[in-house]
Amino acid sequence: MINIGSSIRAKIIVVILLVSSGALVAGMLVVGINYYNTTQKSLVADVESQAKLLANSALVPASLRDEETLKKVLQSAVLNENFGAAIFDSTGNILSIRDDSNTEFYISEAEYKSSKDIYWDGERLYVWVPIHQEDGEFSGVVYLKVSTSDFYNGIREFAIKSLVIVLILGVLVYLISIRLQKAISGRLVELEVITREVSSSNNYSIRVALYGEDEIGSLARSFNQMLEKIESNQKERDAASEALQLNKKRLERAVKDLQYLANYDALTQLPNRALCMDRIKYALKRASRTNAMVALLFLDLDHFKDVNDSLGHAVGDQLLKATSQRLLEKIRSEDTLARLGGDEFVIILNELRDTDSVINTVEKIVNSFETPFTLSNYEVNTTVSVGVCMFPHDGADVDSLMKAADAAMYKAKEVGRNTYEFYEADLNQLAIRRHQLANELRQAIKNEELSLVFQPQLNINENKVIGAEVLLRWHHPILGHISPAEFVPIAENTGLIKEIGSWVLDNACSKIAECREMGIEIRLAVNLSALQFRQANLPEHIAETMQQYRIPPRLLEVEITESMLMRDVSQAIDILARLKEMQIRIAIDDFGTGYSSLSYLRRFPLDALKIDRSFIDELVVDADDTAITLAIISMAKSLRLEVIAEGVETAQQQEFLAQNSCDDIQGYYFSRPLIFTDFTQFLLQNDKARKSLNQSSH
Repeated sequence: MINIGSSIRAKIIVVILLVSSGALVAGMLVVGINYYNTTQKSLVADVESQAKLLANSALVPASLRDEETLKKVLQSAVLNENFGAAIFDSTGNILSIRDDSNTEFYISEAEYKSSKDIYWDGERLYVWVPIHQEDGEFSGVVYLKVSTSDFYNGIREFAIKSLVIVLILGVLVYLISIRLQKAISGRLVELEVITREVSSSNNYSIRVALYGEDEIGSLARSFNQMLEKIESNQKERDAASEALQLNKKRLERAVKDLQYLANYDALTQLPNRALCMDRIKYALKRASRTNAMVALLFLDLDHFKDVNDSLGHAVGDQLLKATSQRLLEKIRSEDTLARLGGDEFVIILNELRDTDSVINTVEKIVNSFETPFTLSNYEVNTTVSVGVCMFPHDGADVDSLMKAADAAMYKAKEVGRNTYEFYEADLNQLAIRRHQLANELRQAIKNEELSLVFQPQLNINENKVIGAEVLLRWHHPILGHISPAEFVPIAENTGLIKEIGSWVLDNACSKIAECREMGIEIRLAVNLSALQFRQANLPEHIAETMQQYRIPPRLLEVEITESMLMRDVSQAIDILARLKEMQIRIAIDDFGTGYSSLSYLRRFPLDALKIDRSFIDELVVDADDTAITLAIISMAKSLRLEVIAEGVETAQQQEFLAQNSCDDIQGYYFSRPLIFTDFTQFLLQNDKARKSLNQSSH
């Protein structure tokens, strides 16, 4: 049995069958009814015609009441075997009857009718035909009673044949409907199959074959257009989803990077200041619960700025990374090493029971820096100064401990660097003083608290004053005299050194002009800071200052350090060349403490080289310092440079330098730094110096 709701194919077949079967049944009903009526009319017409023939034949015999003749008339009737016939007279009496011994068709006088009549009762047909003479006289009636069994047999036979025909046509209709169904629904079924495939596979690249220009073809094209749109949208969604996932991953990575950067140093990968503070807080809480101690070590690399200035920041960064690795090797896994910034590190030693382990760790750290670092083909020697404080003895919170460790570290630097110092209460006063000096120094220039002193320089061979170095002094109205060793580093750290350097240059040129007005021509040497030297307009600034005071360039000498030259060699050569074109004398100060080499020195337009006082202090006494001094003199002579020794304080030192070709000296043995009035008096008393300078200028 076909399930009408199962599929469109079944529905199409059912529709075709119903329509076709309905048409066939209706047609057969029409034909059957027509056949029935036609056959019935034909039978009635035949019987009536036969009755009329019998009436005509019985016209005379009926009037004569000739029974024999009437019997013959009745016997001549041509009908089926199942009928009866009789002739009545005008009064209803039977004149003659056809008797075939068939009681089924027995006729009685009661069946008489005088008028013409036809009656059909389903099983028989009754016909009455009157007999009228020529003159119109009624003489009797011919009566036929005919069986309709043959008629109905014919109808049944016709119905059976019609049913067979209907069945045959039904089969044909079914077969045709299947073909029609395939023709109509086959494309729809294929469309449905493709729809299911697309739905199950989510593959929107599948397409339906085009089916022509009819409605199904239009549906197929619309379906393909829909798939193309869905595929396009899907691709856009996929691309958007992929971009979203990529952005999500990038965002997650960025968040992780930001979290990492918020807590770790990008260069050394060590905990940064923020994480270090958290680690200290955690260590203090833990130590409080367990009644243990915590050691805080504040480390600072000695002369790290010189490495940056001479070898470049790339080498400086390498040194910081190498330092962090070396420090990690000296502490325990449960301890923390952090970088605060620059060359400052902090080490947190946790869960300590005594200070002996702290001393052992700190000594290992300091001693480990005796091994040089090999960085980018450079062998860099550096040391470390360490400040140590203990919890809970030196402080109960992070701030107090950090201040204590920082103060101890500065004390380690002040006692000579390359060592460690434990915190003492009075170190806080040093930190407070540094902060106070930084604030006071900003007002020192405006308040005219700064001044210059002049330390004469003596030519050994001629025993004549050939110049002086300009030195800076600060006398505070309340704090009194403040050493340059104390306030100059503060000026460099705060950036005030630029303004102070300009003030020194301006005042030095002013003093040269005053000396000339007094008839004294003396060369003054001015120290340039690293910040001044990095200014591209330095030569122009010096030229403007000399022009302002109308002094010749030969009376001005600038002193720069090795590290300033090595920081940016190309820039240094450019600036020195421009100064040299102005005929300004150029000297390297504190030579021997930096990282310059002979190959680099040859490239710089220098006039003089000043041996650092650290080598002169132990001259003759220390074999190493003596050898270094001789090597510096020899190298300077090979470069045709004048040699000046700083810090000469004994006759033995001066005699040794004179014997080994040193040109000039300056130091307490010859003269202390003098204020300007004392300096001019010193020069006036030394007329030989003035005359020698005049002769050298000509």
